[in-house]
Amino acid sequence: MTSQQMRFDGEVVIVAGGGGAIGGAAAQQFAARGAKIVVNDISESAHAVCESINAAGGTAIASIASTATEAKLIVQTALDAFGRIDVVLNTTGLTHVGLFHTIAPEDWDRVFDSHFTSTLGLARAAWAALSASGNGRLINSSSTTIFGGEYSSTYIAPKGAIFAVGRAWALEGRSQNIRVNTIMPTAISQMNDNLPDPELVRVYREHFQPEKVAGFLGWLAHKTNTLSGHTFVVGGGQAAHVYLAEAQAVSVANPECPEAWAEHAAALTSKVQAVAPDNVVDEMRLRLESMGLPTGNLTNQAGWAPQE
Repeated sequence: MTSQQMRFDGEVVIVAGGGGAIGGAAAQQFAARGAKIVVNDISESAHAVCESINAAGGTAIASIASTATEAKLIVQTALDAFGRIDVVLNTTGLTHVGLFHTIAPEDWDRVFDSHFTSTLGLARAAWAALSASGNGRLINSSSTTIFGGEYSSTYIAPKGAIFAVGRAWALEGRSQNIRVNTIMPTAISQMNDNLPDPELVRVYREHFQPEKVAGFLGWLAHKTNTLSGHTFVVGGGQAAHVYLAEAQAVSVANPECPEAWAEHAAALTSKVQAVAPDNVVDEMRLRLESMGLPTGNLTNQAGWAPQE
């Protein structure tokens, strides 16, 4: 353990979903270490978290609003009260269980918006303030369910989008004084406390407390941490790096023919990792190298830089 406590004195943190288990635990930890907190939630539970923080000598205000539709209001609340924003933590989201083709479109949209649209809305609204802080930190919440799961595709789809977009935002943030990272948290919460498997709920309650995720967030969000563009599974006192990997390429003599590929199914589905590209251009560079072709003067932007 480091000898010097990781503090957030003078910094302002917005915790979206701060009335929930993980968001609430994170808000209380940031506050205990000196940060001023805006606890955002769509429910009145945000007030209880603020009361706990303020009673303990911290500083927190509540913002009862939807990050999907009222993100600008949440950001303005923070700026009006504290004058700056240094950290934004997105932990919002609902779920809906069912066979994907039987779920009503409005339920799909509601769950998708509660995760991805909310994350996008708050990131967009807070981006300028995070940049102005000189060391902005944005942390979003994906999920291990993106590895695959049944009856939860309404939840998995936006979580997959959050995982992907965080990598892109991190690259854009390099020039804007903003670090972007993603967590895949595991903790007992309102979302899993009533699962039909009582044994699984017991395991969550006994081993996966929200505070164990909050501690990791305190490290990931600290101003001395320079990591950006990474995703971590975290929970139960453990964390693991999650990244996209590409197995060794399979080459065939006649790629125009379906028959040329048919005999290579085993190799094509191999999980023997060859590379883990950092971005889309890195992937193309690695692919050209595997084909024995020159990489030329590829740039990280691939010609997609915004037009002035």
